[in-house]
Amino acid sequence: MSSCYFAQYLLNTGFLEEDQLLPLLYRAADAVPGTALLALSQGLMTAAQVASVDCADDETFAVRAQERGLLRKSQLMNMHQAAPGRDVRFAQVLLDSQLMDYAQLEEAFHKCETAEPNPVTAAVHMVKIEEIGQDMAFYGEYVDAFFRSLLRFMDTDAVVLPENTLLHVAEETYAVSQRLSGDLNIAAGIMAEERVFLEMARRYSHEEIHEVDELAVDSIAEFLNVMNGLFVVNLSKREMDIDLEMPRSACNIRPDGSHQLMLRVFTDFGSFLLVLATDEFLY
Repeated sequence: MSSCYFAQYLLNTGFLEEDQLLPLLYRAADAVPGTALLALSQGLMTAAQVASVDCADDETFAVRAQERGLLRKSQLMNMHQAAPGRDVRFAQVLLDSQLMDYAQLEEAFHKCETAEPNPVTAAVHMVKIEEIGQDMAFYGEYVDAFFRSLLRFMDTDAVVLPENTLLHVAEETYAVSQRLSGDLNIAAGIMAEERVFLEMARRYSHEEIHEVDELAVDSIAEFLNVMNGLFVVNLSKREMDIDLEMPRSACNIRPDGSHQLMLRVFTDFGSFLLVLATDEFLY
């Protein structure tokens, strides 16, 4: 099973609720998928075959599946040598929590892998804001690229709520933004409470950061700059000429941009807001 934003798919389709996301993502970060789930996710066994083995113990399951000719020794070795994907880890937590069984997972895996557009882009398009109009297409592309950068640079899975979030500014909310200008005009930024802001800075910089100081802000700004640079490179393949402006930062502000979209993003270390607009929203 290739990565298909499985948790996002389950939220989009109503199988999961918002209040379930953080606990499940926390647990999925360290989950170890069992042999049965690995075989199912890789298409080596069907849910019916998994049920026919009828064994909860992982080692015994592997032995019985091999004895019945359902799995080969080489397949078992390859499954356990490869690092499990985040979608499969999340699925293991759903199994452990008895939120889904193997038959339900088999069906959901297939639907997720064939979903068009991908679940993250689909979630953004589910937001109903008439005044955003055609900008929503680029917003969807941006969020997809942002999620890939979160995984690459901060080692976290992420899920976005498919709604424009109302802002309730906490006492200590920190924000960093950067504007892209030219053939496409978008300002993108991160707003987070202190604990989450610091964890993002630590994960990106690999430094011990214990307070929101210049290093913390610069780390988030650099993450945005790198992520936006990758986004611009991809758009340049469509012959779009786009420049990156200098990042901005602020504390305890209420963003106010044109065609503004504020998306609540859940990760395995907490949640934050991803803000998108067609002009700068930090002043």
